[in-house]
Amino acid sequence: MIAVRTIAYFACVVALAVVWPLTAMAQIEDDVLEAADALGDEEEVDVSRIDQILRGDQDVRKGGFINYDAEGRRDPFRSLLDTMESSEEEGAVRPPGLPGMLVEELELQGIIETPSGILAFVLGRDDISYIIRPGTKLYNGEVKDIQQDRVIFRQQADDPKQLRPYEEVVRGFSD
Repeated sequence: MIAVRTIAYFACVVALAVVWPLTAMAQIEDDVLEAADALGDEEEVDVSRIDQILRGDQDVRKGGFINYDAEGRRDPFRSLLDTMESSEEEGAVRPPGLPGMLVEELELQGIIETPSGILAFVLGRDDISYIIRPGTKLYNGEVKDIQQDRVIFRQQADDPKQLRPYEEVVRGFSD
């Protein structure tokens, strides 16, 4: 009698284990279908662009020309190094004065301490002396800090592979 009762109990447990997930799956399936119907009723899908894309794919397979429209963005198919070299070769017009000077074109002449802060005198490529202070902008960087015996510049890196987009250049009186 106990064996029959145990078998009947085991059969009920197995039946529940099989039937219960199926009813839950049926309920989930009904919910998904209702949501899909509601979504289909609310908005129409525009497929006109799909036809244009498929025609473009067919042209590519036939050997047609591919036209990339950058829409104002940088062309990802052109090398970053080519653009840097071409801008240097073209002799890009730089602004006059300090904003047009490169960090490597400045020669440190003197450093003075004033009540308003520390200043440095530099000689530019045009043989004119300029007064710089921390934050002064240059063509390829800016003045980061001025100390008693040196000036620290933050220069934009020309190498796109570097981790930091800048490098610190220290200029002293002997440089």
